[in-house]
Amino acid sequence: MAFNVVTGLMGGLALFIYGMNLISTGLQKAAARQVQQFLATVTRNRFFGMLAGIVITVILQSSSVATVLLVGFVSAGLMSLGQALGVVLGSAIGSTFTAQLIAFELSDYALWAVFIGLIPYLFAGRLRWRYIGQAILGFGLIFYGASLMGSAVAPLKSSPAFIEIVDKLSAYPLLVMLAATIFTAIVQSSAATVVLGMTMASQGTLGLEPALAMVLGANIGTTTTALISSIALSREAKRVAVAHFFFKFAGMLLFLSFMGLYSNLARLTSPDIARQIANAHTLYNVINMFIFLPFTPWVGRLMVRILPDAKEEEKTTKYLNLSAVDKPEEALEQVAGEISRMARIIQDDMLPRVMQPLANREVDLISKLQRYDNILDYVYSAVAKYLAQLDRKKLSEEQSINQIKLLYVANDLETIGDIIIEMGEKWQKIEENGIEFSPEGQTEITGMFNKVKENFDTAIRAFTKNDENLAYQVIRSHPEISRMEKNLRYTHFQRLQKENRMSIETTSVHMDLINLMLRINTNSVSIAQAVVGII
Repeated sequence: MAFNVVTGLMGGLALFIYGMNLISTGLQKAAARQVQQFLATVTRNRFFGMLAGIVITVILQSSSVATVLLVGFVSAGLMSLGQALGVVLGSAIGSTFTAQLIAFELSDYALWAVFIGLIPYLFAGRLRWRYIGQAILGFGLIFYGASLMGSAVAPLKSSPAFIEIVDKLSAYPLLVMLAATIFTAIVQSSAATVVLGMTMASQGTLGLEPALAMVLGANIGTTTTALISSIALSREAKRVAVAHFFFKFAGMLLFLSFMGLYSNLARLTSPDIARQIANAHTLYNVINMFIFLPFTPWVGRLMVRILPDAKEEEKTTKYLNLSAVDKPEEALEQVAGEISRMARIIQDDMLPRVMQPLANREVDLISKLQRYDNILDYVYSAVAKYLAQLDRKKLSEEQSINQIKLLYVANDLETIGDIIIEMGEKWQKIEENGIEFSPEGQTEITGMFNKVKENFDTAIRAFTKNDENLAYQVIRSHPEISRMEKNLRYTHFQRLQKENRMSIETTSVHMDLINLMLRINTNSVSIAQAVVGII
């Protein structure tokens, strides 16, 4: 029996999580642009922002997508952090929709949803209908997965050993909540944990109180994904993620303190225990919203105090010291430091931004890239003027050559900054025209970009370490990139011959992006050549 229970439970859970993923990715791709526009228009008021959070999370079945969009608006100054937090509270309510849907026990229609969704998913001529079919297929899988889990745990209600374990755990709600938190963090779905609790309770293998402890744990665990993913993102992203955790954790402490009242309130909502748990999940987030929504501006300020703004790159030099112009060796080291700073701006602030997928792209991207490019222009000009002030008579032959090398590298970096601006403008053209690359074209462009970025990173390491082996590695890779460019051009033209609609619509931008990436690689090779003395 144990093997059958574990097999059914794990299989059903896997189908449920996969179905959730299909729904989220399908609807996100089908409606991301409309959601972005919707958020921009309704989040000026925190109450309407909260309602927007509910709506978009019900539509996209992913509160994390809403968070990604919010970060872009906050970064661009289109809304305050306090307004964004209203949407976060609303999205928490929207995330309870799945559990409410499962409580209707629609599993008899699950395979019909799979069949209906499969038709457009496989045969639709337009991507949007294919994505919608994917979402319908996902809904079928979550119902079928929930049904499998219910069938799997049904025999446990007649197992004395299992009942004894559950009875012991019921006396330790903190332990149940901790286990649910860890489980949710692993599977990255609070709905999966809540539905698992509903399934076990409806089969008589779990009481209401431990199931509610699972609900609280699921709400805490769902914040871990955003917390972890925000580590590499902006301060605004970190603040939204920490505030999300703050809301959930504070609510958990409140509800845990009044667990008896919480369970009694859940019982009043329905005679069916599965519905009680689904309602309790919704009640937790609705009550949380009413408690914290009036205080979102203050919570926003608290987050800023906890995570203050990092000092941004400024349009100034950081290493050049005029008193060192009479000391060639020291002066050249300072110039190398400024050039390394230029490279870091490109690596950390420009290249990662320019190739983000639509849902993750920042609002007002071009102006942000332009701000960083202005810093590159300023530093390049300052480096050129600084090097011109060095007394040639005091420079050794090696230092004179190094002076020219540094000018070459600084010029290449300044040029790469200009190219990235052009790339951003091409992507903006795609967005403004409401078109998108074919899946094959997107894969090809992303592959070339990753290879070009890898070469650039290697060239910069060669420069900072003065490593000729790394430099030759970049130089030798140039023919490979050139062949890649020709191959991508050829495969794109093949798609045009087949009258691929998406390829036809994007052909101009597609070719321009390939050429721009080839130019970046040419400058990376030029940096590598300067390292080995080819100037």
